[in-house]
Amino acid sequence: MKQATSSGSESSPWLLQIQSLLNSINHMLIFMVGAFFFTLARSLEFQDTAMHMFMTGIGFHVLIAQALMSHYKVNRITRWLSHKNKSRLHGVLQLVGGSMVLLGALGKFSQKDVHFDTWHGRFGVAAAFGCAASVVGGLVNFFQPKFALKVFPPSEMRFRHNLFGLLSFTIGMTAIYLGYYSKFFTRVVDHEFIPALMLTTVLVYLLTIIGPVGSLLTKLKYRRQKSA
Repeated sequence: MKQATSSGSESSPWLLQIQSLLNSINHMLIFMVGAFFFTLARSLEFQDTAMHMFMTGIGFHVLIAQALMSHYKVNRITRWLSHKNKSRLHGVLQLVGGSMVLLGALGKFSQKDVHFDTWHGRFGVAAAFGCAASVVGGLVNFFQPKFALKVFPPSEMRFRHNLFGLLSFTIGMTAIYLGYYSKFFTRVVDHEFIPALMLTTVLVYLLTIIGPVGSLLTKLKYRRQKSA
């Protein structure tokens, strides 16, 4: 999800410092959640639902979250990279993260105890389809960029990519949040610790979308000016 470099270019220094601090906090939260998912899955020998939790959790909560922030101007990890290398990193993180989500979802779909009548299951299916579309679209855009440009102009394609990426991430993080209510989590995780995980997921979601939402609003403003 590429972000316009002009977005927030007139922000005051103190506002940029606050954004940078929040972004650093977000990186720490993402790392802690990723470490928790890995530790929990390892303690359960990466079996069945534990593997599903690990693959989808790392895919969305860690890799795709980092992908969405790759073009964020205050991102301490990527701000030293060129725009081209940021785009490459974004693509790699999206591809690996999306593939992990798909593999984790397919592994769960193959089990007999899949419950599509729960909100977690419904949002999970929607998130899996969103990841599949993102992976296919990203591969087509990378190997056949002229094909996509025949359908939409560059500005419109970036706007749709930004919007679809945000929607997919929102659905995926919602599925993870609802997963904390599942029988699996309430059985293997201390009940007093689950609210902390919920809060962390909400914070990661809100802090991650700051850059992409700002970029989307900039593109929307340009889109309206162009159509006026």
